Amino acid sequence: MRATIDFRDSLYQKSESLAASRKITVEQFIVEAVSKELQANLTHGKSATHRVRHEALPVIRSMRAGTLDLSNFGFDTLLT
Repeated sequence: MRATIDFRDSLYQKSESLAASRKITVEQFIVEAVSKELQANLTHGKSATHRVRHEALPVIRSMRAGTLDLSNFGFDTLLT
């Protein structure tokens, strides 16, 4: 099957460079990359490049613990 794919120039150049270093064509390189991603997805049930990351959220200390008055905050102005 044939497909036309639009790559960013920088991404294509990196693919071209890696393919050349492995002495394979860019087409072979792309097919291998897609195959690896699909295999990882089948093996682990998720994308190898989109793993869940756990980030620590910032803690904002309150002067009065347990209270935060947002009644006059103006959420509507944020949405416009």
